[in-house]
Amino acid sequence: MQTTEKQPASGGTWVSFGLGLGITVVIGLVAMGLALLPGLAVMGALTIALLLGLLWRATLGLPKAYAGGVRFSAQKLLRYGIILTGVRLNFTLLASGGIRIFLQDLALILLALLLFPWLAHKLGLSKRLAFLMSVGQAICGASAVGAMAAALPDSEDDDVSLAVAICGLVGTLGVLAFVFGEQIFHLSAQAYGLLSGSILHEIAQVVAAGPAAGPAGADIALVTKLTRVVLLAPIAIIVAFGYAWKQGGKGTRMSWKKLPIPWFVLGFLVVGVITSFGVFSRPVIDGVLQVSTFLMVASMAAMGLQVDLKVIRTTGLKAVGVAVLLFAILLMASAALTFAFV
Repeated sequence: MQTTEKQPASGGTWVSFGLGLGITVVIGLVAMGLALLPGLAVMGALTIALLLGLLWRATLGLPKAYAGGVRFSAQKLLRYGIILTGVRLNFTLLASGGIRIFLQDLALILLALLLFPWLAHKLGLSKRLAFLMSVGQAICGASAVGAMAAALPDSEDDDVSLAVAICGLVGTLGVLAFVFGEQIFHLSAQAYGLLSGSILHEIAQVVAAGPAAGPAGADIALVTKLTRVVLLAPIAIIVAFGYAWKQGGKGTRMSWKKLPIPWFVLGFLVVGVITSFGVFSRPVIDGVLQVSTFLMVASMAAMGLQVDLKVIRTTGLKAVGVAVLLFAILLMASAALTFAFV
């Protein structure tokens, strides 16, 4: 009698899943070691892990069987790390932003969703790819692309894959631009946090770039980004209803199970509230932050491993150019809002 090896929920065998996860852990450990070197300290372990992941994928490749473990690291470990990061949450600092962060995020998302699909289509992209790329840039990269693809049943797999890859690449370049730009322009923690948190695509990218302006800048950047993540679910619902209405209800059913509910944002806030009441001692907080940092470093390595430069090079060079232009427009809009009220 033949037996089949059990598979993890994310696909592949448990062995291949473990190997994929192990690669991200190894790269994370190497990145944390390299970040101690004087010449690389300015980049930080998160950015180094991202670059090492990109380098690994570009030179050694990534077997498809390992994708499940890598994806688990990029998604689950990152969210666990974010929840634990709540122990450093400074509610006094964040209260100074308050409604300002929400309004700035909302304004930029509306700008991107109303303007970018039209502009990208005019520049030669298909309507579907233009919309998916715009959503990824406006809200939260691959998560937003996946959510909108689920809301639009006839989304092509090639468009989804290309939009995810391009968001990963452009967002990675954005991390480097913010990290090194801060060394040149020396923005305030509030300005830097608002800019990076409202522009960079993935949560992991914001986590990587935020510390360049110190702990205060990192906190503001993360909360600004998480506010965008919270807005993903209602926007996905609106898009799904809009699509169903446009199609006249024919063959279109909205799947509530596929809509993203950012439970980790609630966990992040709950941990922050508990910490604010002085429940945790300083040594406990420091230990939790160490665990959180490692989880996010490993997830950044996974993010780099998921960017397939070959796909972009062969089918999406024009799309990359359009994505860079959209990123620049969004950055200028965010800068205008940020410096008008700082």
